Amino acid sequence: MKKKIFALLMTVVMALPMVLLSGCGSANTGVMDTANANAIAGGDSTLPVVTWKMGSTWGAGNVHFTVDQRFTEIVSQLTNGRFVITNYAEGELCSASQLFDYVENGTIQCGGDWGGYWSGKDTAFELLSTIMDDFTALDYYTWIYEADGLQCYKDMYGQYNMNYFPLVTNPSESGIRSVRPINSIADMQKMKIRLGGMMAGKAAQKLGINITAVAASELYESLQRGVIDGGEFSGPKADDSLKLQEVAPYWCAPAWYQSAGVNGVMVNMDAWNALPEAYQTAFETAARLCCGEQLSRYIYNDMTVTNQMIDEQGVTVTSLPEEDMALIRETCRQTYLEECEINANFKMVYDSMQAYRETANNYRDWTGDYGFGFNRAD
Repeated sequence: MKKKIFALLMTVVMALPMVLLSGCGSANTGVMDTANANAIAGGDSTLPVVTWKMGSTWGAGNVHFTVDQRFTEIVSQLTNGRFVITNYAEGELCSASQLFDYVENGTIQCGGDWGGYWSGKDTAFELLSTIMDDFTALDYYTWIYEADGLQCYKDMYGQYNMNYFPLVTNPSESGIRSVRPINSIADMQKMKIRLGGMMAGKAAQKLGINITAVAASELYESLQRGVIDGGEFSGPKADDSLKLQEVAPYWCAPAWYQSAGVNGVMVNMDAWNALPEAYQTAFETAARLCCGEQLSRYIYNDMTVTNQMIDEQGVTVTSLPEEDMALIRETCRQTYLEECEINANFKMVYDSMQAYRETANNYRDWTGDYGFGFNRAD
């Protein structure tokens, strides 16, 4: 893809002749025949009209769902409005837990996802969406596009008749929002806490923390009613979309259980193969553009919302002592190494990520604070 982007992008926006499959495309591929396409376009284009459905693991109004919407908007712009992907929020076509199967089976053409939802199928999907105490959002972005990260996504989703494209690399999550302050692992051991991610749950269990399963859509009410004492959802902006600060005024940071993450779009392979090459290029290009755009958007929005929560909304931030963080770091590492022993796919992805880190180590060392940033003392 690196060699294609802007040269082939011109192919997308220009109306070049396309050779289409005879007859109408199936409902699954969403490709119309030439006559129907020209009729819809007023007869002035030889590009086909393609209509797809894109489900989502995210509810309407959720900040992550706006990424899905932005992606489909870019696809439409790059194809002069002829490749139309309609977004459906979680629950409108299927539940979040059903989305993987809907896309795999071709019930819909694509779905906006967070791979951690599929860790029950294979824990390697979790590494493709989140990691404990390791990558930053910039690490994920660099690993995906400059190392062999993207191939890991294609290898894993390819086992399930799907292609895959990241849409955003998320910065670190906020941390654990709670009804009373957290100042130590011991404090967490006395609470019922919601943590997303199977690996985070295993690490938390090793640390003696009681993890309670709660759907993201029920997180606000669960905190309000005392079903749980603390929990996480995502970054500050996403947390604000659920107004978690209203029911959980304490915030323990940093988010060791998810130092960064990735959301993306999974695509049914049969639908993908039925696309004209120019539209495949548009799809790939839109995903790459969206990923870069959303990285800066997420970071800046999280900065802005953090200031509002602390300065205006009375949120109190706490942290863990160094000895507790050291124990967490070692526990996370051991949890991953144990999973590598039992899941070859997990090991494949984890080894790729750690090979990237080996490449980055010297650079990180000599750039110091100037590499990934620091706060001035004055």
